[in-house]
Amino acid sequence: LRRFDSRTDRECRTFEKARVVLTVRFDRWPRRGLSSTQKAGKARPVPHLRAPRRWLRHIERRAATQRSFQQRTTSMSLATHGLRAAVGFPPRVMRRAGGNTPRRALAVRAEITRIPAPDGSLERRGVTFKTPVPFDAAAAKTGIMHVGVGGFHRAHQLCYLNGLLAQDWDTAKRWCYTGVGVMPADVKMRDYLKDNGFAYPIVSRAGAEVDSFDVEVEEVVAMRDMLLAFEDPVRCVKAMADEDVKIVSLTITEFGYRVPLTKGDFSLIEQALNGVLDDPEEPLHAEAATPTTFGVICAAAALRFSNGTRPFTLMSCDNLPHNGEVCKRRMTGAAEELVCAGLCATSLDEFVVWLQREVRYPSTMVDRITPATSMEDVATLPATLGFEDNWPVMCEPYKHWVIEEAFVDDERPPWEDVGAVVVRDVVPHELMKVRLLNVTHSAMCYAGILAGLTHVHEAVTHSKLRAFLRKVQLEEIGPTLQAHDAMAESPILLHGLEEYAEMVLRRFENVAVKDQLERIAMDGSEKFRVQGQDVVCEGIRLGNDMRGFALYVASWACFLRREVEEGNEVRDMGGAAVTACFQEGGTGIACFLGMEEIFGELSKDFGAEWRENVIELFETISQEGMSAALDAVISEVAAPELVAVAR
Repeated sequence: LRRFDSRTDRECRTFEKARVVLTVRFDRWPRRGLSSTQKAGKARPVPHLRAPRRWLRHIERRAATQRSFQQRTTSMSLATHGLRAAVGFPPRVMRRAGGNTPRRALAVRAEITRIPAPDGSLERRGVTFKTPVPFDAAAAKTGIMHVGVGGFHRAHQLCYLNGLLAQDWDTAKRWCYTGVGVMPADVKMRDYLKDNGFAYPIVSRAGAEVDSFDVEVEEVVAMRDMLLAFEDPVRCVKAMADEDVKIVSLTITEFGYRVPLTKGDFSLIEQALNGVLDDPEEPLHAEAATPTTFGVICAAAALRFSNGTRPFTLMSCDNLPHNGEVCKRRMTGAAEELVCAGLCATSLDEFVVWLQREVRYPSTMVDRITPATSMEDVATLPATLGFEDNWPVMCEPYKHWVIEEAFVDDERPPWEDVGAVVVRDVVPHELMKVRLLNVTHSAMCYAGILAGLTHVHEAVTHSKLRAFLRKVQLEEIGPTLQAHDAMAESPILLHGLEEYAEMVLRRFENVAVKDQLERIAMDGSEKFRVQGQDVVCEGIRLGNDMRGFALYVASWACFLRREVEEGNEVRDMGGAAVTACFQEGGTGIACFLGMEEIFGELSKDFGAEWRENVIELFETISQEGMSAALDAVISEVAAPELVAVAR
């Protein structure tokens, strides 16, 4: 019987009954009474049997303790209604190195253990495995702590460092990551990584046809540990304040930068500044048990300031314009709140100045399309790729990283050696990427959902939607980039604007990524506030009616109304506010467009004409459907090549 992982065990317990199918090879069989034919391994397979209750209890007990029988002659599968049952799983194989040496006794991490195909071969068509990094845990040190260990961080920043470890172990070994979780859901990620020895696979996929995907599998070993701030906030603060940690990085989504500090956060910062973080006579506020991201980071900075040690660099890796400046305002604002409240026994003026002048906040531009890993992805790994893992990262092959050269004491890994771009000014790259990719993503997702589509590749290859996206990119976003002051010194980027826009759409066509429109639709209010609002305002000032963006917002409003009517939860941190307009008693689209916290100037007289366009297209979608609204916008396209695309 093979060992079951925890996911299988949970699925088994979900069902009242399970069928156990045994396929037995009688190569070695301890029971007496078998014929010579059976002992020779020539017996027929035992047919499907209904398992007695005592068998099921025994199997569950084994699964719950994560142990296995070591009988290589028997394989078992549970026929359940789950996805894993749809795949014929080979026996579970533990990751090993050096024969039967247990993982806990190793100094060097093992590569992914590959499972033979039915014909005995380790090769799978179109699948390549990158050479693993020989990771020596005793020699590696944490040089970067990262808050927000999700799929994107694992696909992007950790992947870059993994490349450095493979290229120059001696240089990169002091830059390994320790993750930090502040959300309750981070427990699952920590437990998964811990069970895997903090190694995991990245599966990058590309292809326009299901039968011809190209897949590359890379095992990433660049993480050493992961801490949960709500389990031990003081330990987390101390780890971040360690002198070996030179960089603290973030991927906490746009909304994460707006979460207010709590009394518990101020308690942590105050005690760190006053040097009494460990003092049992100075208990922390009760809310300190669940600190926020910037509560932990600011407390760690305060502890460094109190100890007289050099600060760390705080680096945002989120899709925010001027994300470095956003971090700086967040940190200095937290300290200034303490000053105003008079919460600390020591003067904070010097600490505020220290945060402003000594800490560095480089801006970055990050790019790699990374959809959430699905149960189907996990279930089909053994059959399609030849290995097992409970939470692989599934993403596109393309990745890009532009980093501002602004680090404390110039201490950073040599990321440029593995393809990152280090520049003095990130803003032009940031504007190009956020506007032409992220904003286009959002403009596409709601229209695609209302058109009855599920995946990004379906939407971008839809003739009318593609023409709509090209209009948004070239006729509405493009002019704002050309007129932006920050782009004046980047003529090369502007010259390649059309090619970049087309490359974005080609990346969206990647069927293998299987990115879902509903994922893109998450947190729509924060995305428009941060990414879309400025584009519309700049376009209107240039004399553009921004009809493409009007359709974007109209389709978003129709999507929200539909979700409310169907009783579905809107996955948006500001979901309660944006859906209130469409609840019973709400005033609908006019109320929605009047939300100043989302639409800013567009909710006032400045955006009156644009709002009328939104309402008109909202009514068109409601009465005639998404296709008619797309026709209304596409018909206004001036460029003849876009009309040809629509046809």
